[in-house]
Amino acid sequence: MSTSLIAEAENAQDIAEAFTRFLDPARGWAAEITGLIAELYAISSALRDLNSTAAEPRYYRDYNLIREDVRLILYSLNYTFEDVFRLLGRLDRLSYGQVWLEIMEFFQLESGNTLCRRLELYKIFLQDLSRVLEGVPTDVRTLDELQLRIDILLEKQEVRHEDSFRRMSLGPQRSFERRRPTHCPPESPSRSYVRRRPPHRPMASDGFFEEDYIPPRAPEPPGSPTATTFSHSSTNSSAIIHWAPALFEQPPSITQFVTTGQASKCVGPDLPGASARLSQEYDRLLDLPFENGDLIVRLYIRQSDFRARIHCRLLRPSQLRKECCLPLISLQAVRSKSSLQLCRSSRSGRSLELWACLRFPSYERMILFYCTFLALKAQDPSSLGREMDNHELRGETEEFGGSEVFRVYTVAPLTLFSKIVDDHYHHALRIYKDQDSGGIRLQVTAFFLIAAPTRGRTPVWTAFITHQIRSTRWMRRAGQWTIQLADLHRYIFTTEYAPQLGPEGQHELSFIRSTDAKDFYETILLLAKER
Repeated sequence: MSTSLIAEAENAQDIAEAFTRFLDPARGWAAEITGLIAELYAISSALRDLNSTAAEPRYYRDYNLIREDVRLILYSLNYTFEDVFRLLGRLDRLSYGQVWLEIMEFFQLESGNTLCRRLELYKIFLQDLSRVLEGVPTDVRTLDELQLRIDILLEKQEVRHEDSFRRMSLGPQRSFERRRPTHCPPESPSRSYVRRRPPHRPMASDGFFEEDYIPPRAPEPPGSPTATTFSHSSTNSSAIIHWAPALFEQPPSITQFVTTGQASKCVGPDLPGASARLSQEYDRLLDLPFENGDLIVRLYIRQSDFRARIHCRLLRPSQLRKECCLPLISLQAVRSKSSLQLCRSSRSGRSLELWACLRFPSYERMILFYCTFLALKAQDPSSLGREMDNHELRGETEEFGGSEVFRVYTVAPLTLFSKIVDDHYHHALRIYKDQDSGGIRLQVTAFFLIAAPTRGRTPVWTAFITHQIRSTRWMRRAGQWTIQLADLHRYIFTTEYAPQLGPEGQHELSFIRSTDAKDFYETILLLAKER
């Protein structure tokens, strides 16, 4: 392992030296760059210190206590450094300032943290591992919290790199396996020691599966393919086919809010062991960090009946650490500035009570979560007959809209009222503008008038067009009923939709009425003038 520790120490030092060249041409970010350089040198020093300590014969046996944690951080460090080297390679065609902004945006989108904050966590974890090895008293809860954060980050890094490999591969797809850092030796056949975690409190006897109780499974032998532990669920987002994970893997444009909302928090009742319970019956779709990773929000789905649940894990402050979990259909989302308040009905049913608050760094991230929330609820069969959300998001104005799509099931012929024909379906198209951030987006919905009319506002796809509308070449009329768009990145909330494209691959909006096509075209021109 010493070779790996020294190799990553040298990588950290090389990257620090590379960033020193940014100080003069990117003076506007000199303070941030200097801080990043300091963290890189600190990581290099911590890696060398750990290597020196591990090399002493008196610590050989104790090294087994931290072996797997060292392997964990080396995996994640290797991915991070590879990404930095890749982005630095763009200096051959971009300025120092542009590359710096790309680096900052990449790591913020991947984990919800800045690169500097990620390096700080690495440094603290490495220093704590050295203390454990030397027998110096260490806060086990803090160490466990850092290990969990890095483990969550590593899962995201592995999924992203595996997806990149699959896109590049021309041969048969190989099965998913953890990729080792370049300099790591082969893993030992079995794990020699697992650092003990704080014992879990007993599972609450009520509240967790209050609306969809699942009888517990019989205990399974260790090593069984379905056996679960607290640290890792039996499934993850890469193991199932679902539309949700891809939404947050594609970095959208960033339109920041002017007004900041309430900080993220979870105020629901504590349900210890909730994540372990969920992993028995549910597949994990998403891991979303908030407040620099202090709060982790996960969305789960049960493949047998498409029931969805939300799980919130509060990590810091450590004295308030807890887990909360509810069926998604039990909650409504209400916007407050840059935050979404997830509320449930009070016992009387006459008011809403706050369950969690999620603060978003950008308009796009809020919209993707909100539309995912609505779509998962609508696709849950148990939502039929329930009162659904108000699909108009507070703070957005509808700049273009019109007739809904009604599918009325009677003995009479099917009656349709529509705005566009999209993937052979009649859909309603709207343009929304956010009053705080100025963000602009398209949204398409379909309406099924069966039991709950508000289900018809469930999004099929949305697309952010804030920056595209500035280009005079982005949109053109291609006939009385058709609008062609040069670029349209749709975020799709169903597996049963294929984008509408023209004969040459152009993005097309085919309107039922020519007046709607004209109104849409003029609305876009007007919005472009206002920017």
